[in-house]
Amino acid sequence: MDKINIIGGGLAGSLMGVYLAKKGFDVHLFERRPDMRKEKMSAGRSINLALSTRGVKALQKVGLAEDILDDGIPMYGRMMHGIDGTLNYQPYGKEGEAIYSVSRGRLNIKLLELADEYPNITLYFDHKCVDIDIENGIAYFEDANGNKVQSKADRNLGTDGAYSAVREKMQHSGRFDYSQSYLRHGYKELEIPAGKNGEFLVQKNALHIWPRGNYMMIALPNPAGDFTCTLFLPFEDGEHNFENLNSTQKVKDFFNTQFADAIPIMPTLLDDFEKNP
Repeated sequence: MDKINIIGGGLAGSLMGVYLAKKGFDVHLFERRPDMRKEKMSAGRSINLALSTRGVKALQKVGLAEDILDDGIPMYGRMMHGIDGTLNYQPYGKEGEAIYSVSRGRLNIKLLELADEYPNITLYFDHKCVDIDIENGIAYFEDANGNKVQSKADRNLGTDGAYSAVREKMQHSGRFDYSQSYLRHGYKELEIPAGKNGEFLVQKNALHIWPRGNYMMIALPNPAGDFTCTLFLPFEDGEHNFENLNSTQKVKDFFNTQFADAIPIMPTLLDDFEKNP
């Protein structure tokens, strides 16, 4: 059976690896980061996923859906938080239909663990792709020690996301159309902790959204009773942006005017804002 290099071991790459292994292919999965099963996740970079029917079906086909959903929280609708504190609940679908709040990191780890169970999948961590010979199917890597590694395959699949080394090389081939634009917004992870007895401080089974025009905050529930919050804000544009929030007082004023109902349930807000990237 054909040998396939998959370059990028995130959600897409690891899931694709399992699909191909089930078909009998000889899969070699390369990831530039260390093995996340052995590493502590970087603070402020653990945004939850809202897993919909499409994602659930993809996981069902590799036997992971039940395990992931057991630890996920169904969100039957979105809870909209007005600037004046009013709440507006909007169901996502019919009775009982939901999307699920799941940990992106845990999902990736489960996919890697599943991939490791297949004898025809070989995992390589700390392998950064530095070049691709498209004509001859050879991928070139550099490992954590600076050693050069190469892998020739019948197919090379690029699942290496932003700044993809595979895509960059393909741009130099004939008739390859490509365009790129950067988002004018960034994000910062924040937190609503669990209550004293582990209770949820806002509605558990909802995706909470504080919509404010060209920026917003969202909160997704976790099994421990806390919520992972994400503030999406322009880097520089408009009246409110990350560049302008350059002091503790400005952060306080911004949240007091824009997200006042969240202030009482975010005791670590200022620390999170300062520490998280």
